[in-house]
Amino acid sequence: MELRGKALPILILMAILSTLVIAGCNRDEQAPRRPVTPREKTTTEDSTLTRKAQQPPTQATATEIRKLADRLTNKAVEVKGVRSATVVVQPANNRYTVLVGLTLNSEVKQDQTSAIKKEVSEKLSKTDKRINRVLVTTNPELVRRIEDIARGILGGKPVQSFAEEITEVTRRIAPTID
Repeated sequence: MELRGKALPILILMAILSTLVIAGCNRDEQAPRRPVTPREKTTTEDSTLTRKAQQPPTQATATEIRKLADRLTNKAVEVKGVRSATVVVQPANNRYTVLVGLTLNSEVKQDQTSAIKKEVSEKLSKTDKRINRVLVTTNPELVRRIEDIARGILGGKPVQSFAEEITEVTRRIAPTID
């Protein structure tokens, strides 16, 4: 009887613990699971690094930058006296520097050039809040270089591959800016 008196509480305790362990295991299996995307499966450490929501909301894609360049080009040619315009948008830290090469109509006089360039610059600056600098040139050599850069970007090359050329054009348009 004495053995039975000591064994019974131990058996009851073991039964309770076993029930809790089994119930706990079943509960995990029944818990709803969040679906895992294929992209998350490839990350071994922290799948949150690959989620789309983790990307900066203002980071523009190459396609968005091309669309912005097209929109800016259309705005530039709306200015009276502008025959054609080529725009290159250089993104840096969610801000844009815009290079604009203008070809003016033949009837535009030399003294009107500065006013046209200023009007284009102001108009483009107001088009997108991420634009922090607009550099406009009518120098035929620089316009040709901007056109070459734009052609390369449209051909699929990343804008970063033209970094040295853009820096040189920027320096030539605005030599006082570092």
